[in-house]
Amino acid sequence: MIKVDIISGFLGAGKTTLIKQLLKSISKNEKIVIIENEIGEENIDAKDLQELEASVKEITSGCICCSLSMNLITILNKLGEEGSVDRIIIEPTGLATLSDLLEMFNYLKNNTIRLNLIITILDILELELFAGNFGTFFSDQIKNCKILVLSKIDKATPSDLEFAKYYSSSLNSNAPIIDYDWNKISISHFESLIQDKNKNRSIIHDYHEKIHSFDGFDNITIKPKKIYSKNEIKSLLKEIQVKNYGEVIRMKGFLSLGVKTSMKIDYVLGQIYITEREIPSESVLIIIGKELKINELKNRLK
Repeated sequence: MIKVDIISGFLGAGKTTLIKQLLKSISKNEKIVIIENEIGEENIDAKDLQELEASVKEITSGCICCSLSMNLITILNKLGEEGSVDRIIIEPTGLATLSDLLEMFNYLKNNTIRLNLIITILDILELELFAGNFGTFFSDQIKNCKILVLSKIDKATPSDLEFAKYYSSSLNSNAPIIDYDWNKISISHFESLIQDKNKNRSIIHDYHEKIHSFDGFDNITIKPKKIYSKNEIKSLLKEIQVKNYGEVIRMKGFLSLGVKTSMKIDYVLGQIYITEREIPSESVLIIIGKELKINELKNRLK
């Protein structure tokens, strides 16, 4: 039986880096083929992987979940017929729709191939940007994975991490969330997670008991012109906590305190983190939530 692992993730999430890490843990006796997909004509990631002990096949100039789906099916059927590999790792383009890619496996002729790991990597630092601008297209990768791996944790704030867990858990309550150093992970570790339901529940940190599933968020960016006092900022945050403007899940940015100082605002799930900075900053707030009273927010933050 040939195992197929899919490593998905939006643009720049760290798919190739994770593949390199996982390959370190695979036995040298295991024969591996990596299928690299790139929208453009050149595949930089494939070149990056060529130094490893694995065969790399490239599918370029399109996406394997749609325009080049037959190319992928042909390669998989051929590998299945040859029976010369033990594992196939697929890295789709960051713009691939994971649900469409998984659907393709219903059309394989060879029954020696089976889906194994379905991993999605979530870039914590770009989460608000991608969720706000790509909506269900972005969330499809999270909804359809078996394991969710958070990337760039070392550069994230506690509130960034907390919101990432909240967001991903709301979309997929079954996938364990990997929120620790990638040096600690391996293929065998991931395979044990998808086989051990009890372990899955514990690693998710009980987030699923606190939330209800939803598909998307309201997203707004406001650039207030007013100079705020510290008391005014505290008053604003209390109003948000009691849901005067709808359910604000995440808010981050800066509010100017004057010519020389500003306040960094970091709000997630009712928790407030504010830091006064001896640095002037233009006021700007990114607000994400459900059923936001957008006009009232705009009036409050003129």
